[in-house]
Amino acid sequence: YESTGAVGGHSGLNTIAPDGKVANLLEQGTKVFGEGLTILNDELFQLTWQEHQVFVYDLNAKLKRTLRNPREGWGLTNDGTNLIFSDGGPSFYFADPQTFAIKRAVKIRSNKSGETLGLNELELVDGKLYGNLFQTLTIVRLDPASGCIEATADMGSLWRSMTDADKKQVTSGEENVLNGIAYDKATGRFFVTGKRWRTIFVGTFSEQK
Repeated sequence: YESTGAVGGHSGLNTIAPDGKVANLLEQGTKVFGEGLTILNDELFQLTWQEHQVFVYDLNAKLKRTLRNPREGWGLTNDGTNLIFSDGGPSFYFADPQTFAIKRAVKIRSNKSGETLGLNELELVDGKLYGNLFQTLTIVRLDPASGCIEATADMGSLWRSMTDADKKQVTSGEENVLNGIAYDKATGRFFVTGKRWRTIFVGTFSEQK
């Protein structure tokens, strides 16, 4: 499942098959700017960027209810009980899936000086939180309990794997940034892409001490 923001004229919900075929489930136009998406208890939760709305759908993208987010909406995932979302600031948040009431804020912690900002697309994998840092080629892995950044991955190597057409598309607009992380538990593989990218990259992360 994919949530798209109003870059290029529309927001919406899609599914992307393993062979790359895209099927549109919902067209939202420019009424909202779609952001993070997650599935919890067979419901799709979609954040909006600045509209402070959270849309809850069934798996066919039929709207079931709308919740209010007091903050901006960036990345979204869940731990099986709570929604976990980011707003681009120095913290991420745990929210109730029924009301979107914020239960807890966790400050992002790093061994580098200053605040870590721009945590965007999120994915919780084996108890660890993965997220990209907005307008960078970096994906970080965090402890969701403490907020500590435990590892970073430089995704610059993706550029070397892109075709000339891919590179042209990425560089055609400053908004075409790395911003998509999904995980297949069955295979242990990650799926990584960006805004308006033509390609989804599939692979695994490896530890380097």
